[in-house]
Amino acid sequence: MAKIWELLDQSYYFIGKKRYAEAQSILDQVLHADPQNVDAWDAYIRICTTRRDLEGLKNYIATIWDTQVRDQDYLQATQRFILQRVDEKMSSM
Repeated sequence: MAKIWELLDQSYYFIGKKRYAEAQSILDQVLHADPQNVDAWDAYIRICTTRRDLEGLKNYIATIWDTQVRDQDYLQATQRFILQRVDEKMSSM
């Protein structure tokens, strides 16, 4: 399997081209490997174009969390998200 960042780059490319089915397929691979990947979830939100899509995504998130994420791992995902945003802010200064 390609590295996660490479897969995310590919998904962003397909999102930019409005090729959402291809982006979704790649994002599913990323989330299978790393169900807490905040960037992948953010990209997944971008490919949702209707309220129905978003409802489906909410169900998908619940399924992933119930089957693949341990209880305390959620805190690690939040921590990674916050640290990533801090690093981005620092890089822009």
